[in-house]
Amino acid sequence: MQVRLIANPQASGVTEELIGSVTQRLSAVADVELRLTERPGHAVELAGEPGADAVIGMGGDGTANEIANGVAPNALIGVIPAGATSVFARQLRLPNRPLAAASVLAAAIAEQRWRPLGLGSVNGRRFTFSAGLGLEAEATRIVTERRGLRADGRRPRDSAVIAAAARVLFSDRMRLPERITVAAGGGTVRAAYVAVANQYPYTYWGRLPVRTAPRASFASALDLVAVSELGPFQLWRLAVYGLAWPRHAAGNDSLVAYLHDVSEADLTCDEPVGLQLDGEYLGHISEAAIRYHPAAVRVLIPPAAAASFPAPEPAAAST
Repeated sequence: MQVRLIANPQASGVTEELIGSVTQRLSAVADVELRLTERPGHAVELAGEPGADAVIGMGGDGTANEIANGVAPNALIGVIPAGATSVFARQLRLPNRPLAAASVLAAAIAEQRWRPLGLGSVNGRRFTFSAGLGLEAEATRIVTERRGLRADGRRPRDSAVIAAAARVLFSDRMRLPERITVAAGGGTVRAAYVAVANQYPYTYWGRLPVRTAPRASFASALDLVAVSELGPFQLWRLAVYGLAWPRHAAGNDSLVAYLHDVSEADLTCDEPVGLQLDGEYLGHISEAAIRYHPAAVRVLIPPAAAASFPAPEPAAAST
């Protein structure tokens, strides 16, 4: 098998020595072609080049997102977590240590252990685990700007995102004003903030799972959460529902709509709002066509992750 290993040398956990060790472990079961990214978007190009039977990304969630956007339909992919958070790799139940994850992927290649994975998209750009419009995206924008000022170009800590969100709220006088109309499932709702998830947890704050969309699963389509306008004394929902008590998922809050197993949704914004996909800020948009793409890629998995996916077709995957 020909494996293309795409490594992001700017990712927080990537070193030259680690790249060599990972390459060695994968080389035990495949011919490995190492490619290093040189700029944002480069992994999209590298993943789309012909000649690889599998494409494995080594870096953070941004690297995994670019690979998912670059590979051909039904391509075989894998991820080695070496970023600040690596949400997608954690959702796949891979070890959080890069070398251990490389060993798991090597075994998956040898045993042909993979599963079809559905992906979401916003205006044609795919995401592996989450998309957000509004507050979360604006906080991501601030963190991205801070990252650009750092000499090493690496992502700040998760606490920086919380501080950035507080800054956004203060700029709106501690309110979340409605700016988005969501059309999905034959109805419409107004929202200040929209989160879309492909799997649970939505993301992590340190080691804590964020419970924005606790019913999301790789075995179904997307989950969409639309938060209505919130005033200063209603903002507690963001922290409580996200980290402790996600009662909104059962439809028990009139200010937070929860839509499960959504295949498509169309969003219209009163004014341009920020968009993030898989933790990467992508700018402001006025409209969003959200779509689910079943079996968009095939993903290498550890045995423990098999139950998280739909049962494969007979003879399509081994366990």
